Formats: sequence, structure tokens, C-alpha cells
Amino acid sequence: MKRSLRLVAWLFLMMPIMALAQQRQVTGQVTTEAGQPVPAASIMVKGSRTGVTADESGRFSITVPSRDAVLVISAAGFRQTEMRVGSGDSYTVSLRAGDDLSAVVVTALGIRKEKRALGYSAQEVKGDDLAATKQTNIVNALRGKVAGVQINSGGGAPGQGSHIVIRGVKSLSPGKNNQPLFVIDGIVIDNSTTTVSSAGDLRGLSNRASDINPDDVESVTVLRGGAATALYGQAGSNGVVVITTRTAKAGKMRVNVSTTYGIDQVNKFPEVQRMFTQGTIGATSRVPEYNPIDFFPSWGPSIAKAQSIDPTHPSSIYDHYAQGYQTGNQFRTSINMSGGTEGALLTSSLSYFKQNGVIPNSDYKNISARVGGQFKFGNKFKFNPALYFINSGGLRVNADRYNEQLSYWTPRLNVKDYINTNGTMKSYGNDNPIYGTSVNNFRDNVNRLIGNVAMTFSPFNWLDLDYKIGMDYYADFRRHAGAGPKGVVGELPFSDNGLGFVDEYRISNRILTSNVMASFKRDWTNKLNTVLRVGNEVRAIKYSRLTANGSELDIPDLLSLNNAKIRTNSQYEEQYRIVSAYGDLSVGWNNFLFLNVTGRNDWSSSLSQGNNSFFYPSASLSYDFSDNFKLPNWMSFGKVRVSLAEIGKDTDPYEINTYYNSSVLTSSGQVVWTRGDAKGDASLKPERTTTFELGTELRFLNNRLGLDVTWYKLNSRDQIIPVSVSPTTGFTSVIINAGEIENKGIEIVLNATPVKKKDFSWDATLNFSANK
Repeated sequence: MKRSLRLVAWLFLMMPIMALAQQRQVTGQVTTEAGQPVPAASIMVKGSRTGVTADESGRFSITVPSRDAVLVISAAGFRQTEMRVGSGDSYTVSLRAGDDLSAVVVTALGIRKEKRALGYSAQEVKGDDLAATKQTNIVNALRGKVAGVQINSGGGAPGQGSHIVIRGVKSLSPGKNNQPLFVIDGIVIDNSTTTVSSAGDLRGLSNRASDINPDDVESVTVLRGGAATALYGQAGSNGVVVITTRTAKAGKMRVNVSTTYGIDQVNKFPEVQRMFTQGTIGATSRVPEYNPIDFFPSWGPSIAKAQSIDPTHPSSIYDHYAQGYQTGNQFRTSINMSGGTEGALLTSSLSYFKQNGVIPNSDYKNISARVGGQFKFGNKFKFNPALYFINSGGLRVNADRYNEQLSYWTPRLNVKDYINTNGTMKSYGNDNPIYGTSVNNFRDNVNRLIGNVAMTFSPFNWLDLDYKIGMDYYADFRRHAGAGPKGVVGELPFSDNGLGFVDEYRISNRILTSNVMASFKRDWTNKLNTVLRVGNEVRAIKYSRLTANGSELDIPDLLSLNNAKIRTNSQYEEQYRIVSAYGDLSVGWNNFLFLNVTGRNDWSSSLSQGNNSFFYPSASLSYDFSDNFKLPNWMSFGKVRVSLAEIGKDTDPYEINTYYNSSVLTSSGQVVWTRGDAKGDASLKPERTTTFELGTELRFLNNRLGLDVTWYKLNSRDQIIPVSVSPTTGFTSVIINAGEIENKGIEIVLNATPVKKKDFSWDATLNFSANK
């Protein structure tokens, strides 16, 4: 008995040593069919989490079990291949050139899938292509690169915001957001352009996605259809822009420094006349009369006649439009560093951007720093933290008001000569627009923090447990101030400033996202495989705004609220939470037929109980028919896809009730409550959008020519809109469910490689879309 126990104990102690002895080291090199090395290729042991990355020469070394191990080798631009490890210790693996359908793209919730398996439209743009545009705003960098996407920029001012819409608007209410959801590394981020005053509305404030440094982006995937975005629930009802940042590769430390400098100039000025000067038509004579202080800049007599009346009149007049603008410039420097081992990878970046506008006294800067890591603890656990900090903002000018004032400025005088030695405005009566940009200042300063932690635990080959938690927080401080009159004899004060004012706005917004997901993988046969994902997501948003206004400054140049004779303030708080449960089933048959079914249920805090739970289903099918039929030699690949989904959105917070606003009577200090003009409706239900999509992807001439065609139809019903009512009811509007919108259209993407040689290639993409 004792001998048996000793034998069992010995075997138990020897098991780890025996397992270790079974493992062995295998080396090799990954090459193209022509024998060229493939750097950064991925080598994985099939059915495990063990994997390495090839170095710049395509060489690798990996630990494998001795029992018939299979290596899965893949690389961007090549077809994935598998190799069974025999008794040898060194191998050379050749990869066949593939196409973009063989590539893996990031889809909803960060799930990576082969593009050939997608039953819906998803277009990916590489980060290098975005950075090559040298756009300051990542949204503008997407312009023209994705079909079905409409991007409108507010103008060319420094830091100017942009607006993006995918496949048309889906909500009728003018206050609703029709822009897509933005996600960076699996974390929902804010892309709003917050305006809290009429001054802010007209000064070209930034959309928050412009905070992201384009040099930090690895790729951007635009999910357009309902089946592509259904896993995001109501948040993805307008489409989703998925941003993936750059990560490190194993090996030596890599340092990349890039610097760009650009010049901004006005493309075209209005044509101006150079014959007539300041004045207007006489009331009795009905002929142009010269008047050096007249409001009208060019309705007077000829220059020669004006000189005969006023010897100080210049012999020629100025082009006040060309004079009112300057040559702007922009400068960006980015430093990226990355490196490490297979078990610990680190990446970091630092970027500085500064832009001076074509309108005097306008500028914008952006300073960003990012650090991230990828840590592996054996084959079971991965830990990926990341932190992003951005400081942005600048001097914003009212371009509309500036152009208006410039139009009424007389070309008789030099608009650049705008200030007297005592600091007052040099003018003839009309406001000098350049003086206005120097004394009527609107400045914003945003500090933003985006952080996330992702963890993956793989206790078995068939099970992955993922948890991701992240936060997007920013504090936005804005200050709009103008000095009052100095009281100097003969002073002409700037009219927009009045008696002087100071307005301050403190805005903060926080988005917390928590997502847990379990993935069950199973190869039933050598042809049939499934992946089932189930999970839970919680998203909480807290928005806060504090406004303080002061007017009639006691000391003209002391721009402080303490110096204001009249002061008012207001505060607004908003909280929103949504809890979700979702499931995703992917079925693949023989690597040519793919079915994907998803379902998600949201519980929203902005709707009443009974109406705050809503379900979003979707189904998509992809069939790669080129693997079943013998195609002509000139045709390389063929695929058809179809999808059906129902998505939708809830309402904004605080629209199901009627609320009161407060004010203070300065005479008595009494707080007065006033009921709002809009009447809420507790029976509001979410808007719903049914989407149907049909498409095909074709490749010709050995993948040198590609065609992607999509037809879609969206019907959005139960619109949540404010309807005007008679003021005799005590309200001016009532919020109800009413109306339907139909969007239907076609998207065509044509890819071509006209030139492809060993050391040079030329790729071209043409996008066409039409939405009705």
C-alpha cells in the first residue's frame, strides 16, 4: 500500500516535468511565394493562446507541444495558412498573396472578423491613409474615403468642428443627434459639438473627435447598416465609427518622429470695385455724394471727385477683403515609441499641434499624450491598459460677424491700422473688424482623459472571458469677454462689447462604459464551426454645466466677474444610464457560407417603466460563391450578402415630464419658478428603424480590380418630435411619437491597383453613393 502511494506521489510530482519535456522549440521564417521575408507575421498554435510575431526578417521562434501541433500563420495582405509541425525543428512557410477580403477587420464591440465572413457593409480605412491627408480633424480625414458617409465642415477656422451623417438622417426632431457613435479601442467616446450660447454657436467650436491625434490611429472601420451596428443597441442607431489605435510589436524599440508644416490661405476673395469711394446718393440731388463718415463704404462718387473735395483722400482705395485676412499656418510634431517582448509590450506617443488662422487673432492648439500596454501571463490571461490625455482649445472668432463688419468697412482706410496709441479703436464710425477680434475674445480650454482596461481570461481553448472598463471625461472651460469704453474723449467703442462683459462656462462630461463578454468557440467538424458570444454592457453619462454672466464693467479693462455690476448664473445637470444584455451567434460552413444572428435588449433611464425596455435583433448571411463555382480566369473572387435588422433609439433625458426653471428677483432676492414651455409625455416609446441591405463584392484580374455594391432601405418610425400647440394651453410644444422617415440608396466602391511592381504600387479607390 505504501509503495503504491509513493508511486502515485512520484507520478504527481513528475507530471509538470513530463509536460515540460513534451514541449519543444520550433524556429522558422515566413516568406512570400517569391522568397521575400514577411515581417510582423503572426504565428499561433492552433487551439491555444500561444503565439509570436515574426521579426523584420520574417524569422520566428515558438514553443509547441510535441503532439501534432498545428501552426496558424497570417499576415496583412496574405492568405492565412496552416502548417502541421512534424519532427523537424526549423521550417520555411510561404504565404500566398491575398486580398482585402482575407483581412481581419474590427467590428461591433471590438470583435475581429474576416471581411469575407461579413454579411453587411463595413469599410475600413488604414491609419496611414488618414495621416497622409494631413487633416487636423480625423472626421475630415474620412471625407471621400467611405461610401454613404456625408461630412460637412463648418469652415476653415482653426479647430473648426465637423458634422458626419451615415445614410441620411433618422430623426426628424431638430434637437436630435443624427451623428454616428464613436468608439475608440472598445470604449464609447463623445463626439458632440457643445454650444451653450449664441456666441459659441457662431465661433466654430470643435467636435470632440478632433481631439484624437490622427498619427495614433491604426485603422478606422465605419459600420453603416443595422446588422453591423445592432450589437451597440440604441447607441449605434445612426451608425458606428470604430477607431483602433496603434499597438506595439515585439522586438527592438521603435521610434518614429514625424513633423508637418502647412500654410493656409483664402482660396478666393470677392471681386471688389476700385473706382468709387465712401458716401451715398444725396436725398435731393440724387447723385453720389462724398462723406468720410458715411455708413455705406462704396456708394459715393469717384475717387478723383472725392480727392477734389478732400485732399487727404488716397489716390487709390484698398481691397479691404484681401487686407482683412492673413496667411495662416499649421504645425504638428508627433513622436511614437513602441517595443517589448511577447509577454510585455509598451507603446507611447506625444503630439503637439498649433494652427494660426487666416482671420487675425484666431488660433487652436492640441497637445496629446498616450501610453498603452499589452501584457500576457502565460497562455491564459491578457491585460491591456491604455491612457490618453489631450489638452486642446484656442481663440475662436465669429467669422460671420467678421465678414459682415468687413463688408461695411470703407476701402478708403487701411483696415489693418485699427488701434490708437491709447488702446481705443481707430475708426471713422463703423466698427473695425480686426480691432473686434483683438478685444472681443472667446477662448476655450479642454482637458480630456480617455482610459480603459481590457482583460481576457481563457481557462479553456473553447472559452474566452473578456472584460473591458473605460472612461471618457473632459472638462471644458470657456471664457467670452470684452472690455468696456475707456472714457477717452472722442472714443469710438466697439459696439459688440457694449459697456463691457464677462461670460464664463464650465462644462464637464463623463461617460463610463463597462462590458463583460463570454465567447464559446467550437469546431463541430472540419467544415462546421460556431462562435457564441453573450454579454452585458452598462453605460452611464453625467453632464454638468455652470454658466456665469457679468455685464457693465466698473473698470473698463478689468475682465473679471467681480468687476461686473450685473451678474447672473445658471446651472444644469444631466444623468443618463443604459443597461444592456446581448448575444451574438456566428456560424461558418466550409469557409464560404457564414451566418450571423445577434440580439440585444436595452433598458434606458430616459423612458418610463414599461416603455424603457426594447429589443434589437439582426441577421446577416454571407456567401462566397467563388469557392463553389469555377470562375473565368479574369474573375478572382465573388461574394453576395444580405442582412435584416431592427434598430432604434430612446429619447434624451428629461423629455417624459414637464419641468420648472428658476430665476431670482434682484429687488427682493426671491427665487421664482417658471414652468417650461415644452410638455413631456410619460408614454413616449423608442424610435424604431427597420433596415434591409443587399450587396455583392467582386474581384477581377488577380485582385487588381475590385467592386463593392450595396443597396439598402431604412424605415424609421415612431419619431420623437416636438409638435407646436397653441400657447393658450400653457405650452408652446408637446413632445410625442409621430412620423416616419424612409432612407434608401446605393453605395458603390471601386478599388484598383493600376501599377503593382516589386518596389512600387499605386492603389486607387472611387466611392459613389446616392441616398433618397
